[in-house]
Amino acid sequence: MSMTINLRPMNEETFKSYYQTSLEDYAEQHVIAGNWKEEDALLLAKNQFEELLPNGLHTNEHILFSIYEEEEKIGILWLHVYTNDGVKQMFIYDIKLDEDQRGNGYGTDTMKALDDYAKSEKVKQIRLHVFAHNKRAISLYKKVGYEVEGHYMRKTLS
Repeated sequence: MSMTINLRPMNEETFKSYYQTSLEDYAEQHVIAGNWKEEDALLLAKNQFEELLPNGLHTNEHILFSIYEEEEKIGILWLHVYTNDGVKQMFIYDIKLDEDQRGNGYGTDTMKALDDYAKSEKVKQIRLHVFAHNKRAISLYKKVGYEVEGHYMRKTLS
């Protein structure tokens, strides 16, 4: 059963709430992945967010959406739309469904809504990064046609 998913421009109130919780989530993901020490993670995340979104919700080439199913807000989507070698591309910085909305098929339908939006904007390629420990997201992305471009690898020595 297909849901009616709509991508609507994020408002300032939602952005402020999103920004703070996402900083914390992003920092935590880097700690889990072994990239950052817990004591440094929040500052490192904040620095990256400030670099990526210097004008917040109004940063050029960045589009932040609230994801709606009918009239209920169920998540967020942060995109960077840019041109590389004459080809219009999109990078998904963040896509997150509310915890209580996961497992209901909204992820697949959100990705379809994103594809429709990208096509309407004449985007030729969509890219993203996903942490290796996020098996659920990896499964979703493969299901909707994303391919692995590369792998970061690490060996920890004692």
